[in-house]
Amino acid sequence: MAAALTVSAGAQAGDNTDFQTWVPININVKLGEQLRGFLEFQPRIGDDTSHLTSMMIRPAIGWAITPQLTIWAGYLMSADALKDKNGRYLDKYGIENRIWQGLTWKDMTDDKQFIWEMRNRLEQRFMSGKSDPSIRWRTRFRFEYLIPEFSSWSIIASEEIFVNFNDNSDDAQLQAGLNQNRGYIGIGYRFAPEFQIESGYLEQHVWRRAGKADLNNSVWMTNLNINF
Repeated sequence: MAAALTVSAGAQAGDNTDFQTWVPININVKLGEQLRGFLEFQPRIGDDTSHLTSMMIRPAIGWAITPQLTIWAGYLMSADALKDKNGRYLDKYGIENRIWQGLTWKDMTDDKQFIWEMRNRLEQRFMSGKSDPSIRWRTRFRFEYLIPEFSSWSIIASEEIFVNFNDNSDDAQLQAGLNQNRGYIGIGYRFAPEFQIESGYLEQHVWRRAGKADLNNSVWMTNLNINF
């Protein structure tokens, strides 16, 4: 969170900003002793929450090596709103297809008050109008503190960094190096062991190149987490 606040404070006044609403629905299923399934639907409403700017569908299959460690292989389809030459969103969408591999480590302290998770993903992004795939690595640290005597409630914080591994000849913004940073803090409520809702604030900073101002977006994110 300190890193996210540092990035936010250092953003220049000329940065492009937007207020967005993200609503991920995450479904985790235990398909066998070690086999896992995952499915995510995520609409994103941007342009000051006035336009559906993205819709993502992300299925995956996982294998639990240990109770804490799981490896993943998945796919993502993202429909992203296009812009006109003046930067206004159109009712037209470009399609990104993405293949990804992942590894998660999730554990809990002995007193069952603190849950922490590290998630790593390697993504191969195939975007409309770009001949070369963009290769990206992302790492997220997530921390959840269960409030004593009110264990259905929790405080959640996460930090995620994105790094591009290769230069893309079709897009000056898809060059090797830091891509974006996301810092999040929110409150969760668990209705049952299988169902949790969490809601909070996410600061997204996207580094841009070729003389363009960085993007610095404020996001209100509400997750529905379902586990079977």
